[in-house]
Amino acid sequence: MNTFRKHSLTEYIALYFRFMKLIMMSRMMYKWDTFLLSFSVLIRESVTVVTLYLILTRFSEIQGWDMGTLLFMYSFVFLTYSLCIFLFTGVRDFEGAVHGGEFDGYLTKPIKPLFHVMAKKSDIMAAIGHGGLGILLFLYSFYKLGLDWSVKTAMYVLLLLFGGVLIQGALLLLCAAFTFWTTKSSEIQNIMFYQTRSFIVYPISIYPAFIKIILTFIVPLAFVNYYPVQYLVKHEMVWLYMTPVVGIIAFGFAYIVWRMGLLRYKSTGH
Repeated sequence: MNTFRKHSLTEYIALYFRFMKLIMMSRMMYKWDTFLLSFSVLIRESVTVVTLYLILTRFSEIQGWDMGTLLFMYSFVFLTYSLCIFLFTGVRDFEGAVHGGEFDGYLTKPIKPLFHVMAKKSDIMAAIGHGGLGILLFLYSFYKLGLDWSVKTAMYVLLLLFGGVLIQGALLLLCAAFTFWTTKSSEIQNIMFYQTRSFIVYPISIYPAFIKIILTFIVPLAFVNYYPVQYLVKHEMVWLYMTPVVGIIAFGFAYIVWRMGLLRYKSTGH
């Protein structure tokens, strides 16, 4: 009797890159459409930056946060989200995979279902659009603020990106896990992720106390940009290295909920 063996981490990494190669090959079949998608995403997201700029030309600063600091904070939103959708597009679109019966096929493969969900889809071109804008904002605001670049700063920024991606990936995974119970989870995702994420465009200090509590302890998106930038720019030690810690804890919790939902999954009937 043949049995499936467990794959090693190295094999999973190699398999992931094979999936990415296939995705890119399929994208490159329509080169102009692919490149225009990245460009359109960059232009679309630039509108929010222009809006922020126009607001600050009138008020100069928001509770002590000037243009350079706000753009620096905003750059982390784009940078982390670009990496998030590069890795977690399949998780973001999980509801469709369940409804179409595609996920049932994943369960017949000798690889972990969550890995298959993540590797099968990647919104690479949108990630390039978000990431490109994030890099431009980061470089512009970093030098506008006169921050010193060092190995310590570079390592800290990498830790922030790692944690920020995990936090947003955890929220998307949690919303995807709800699909096992509710069948449709798009509205949950819209409220828990996209609507809540819109709050971190501005410093959370401008919001009422209950909003701060939600963004810190319940949906911890404040750790994506607000608390880290407080240290980098204002040298405030509040929650200094908590972003990667919060990211790991949040993703671990979301994965447990995912596993619980997977154990009760009974297909949608396709």
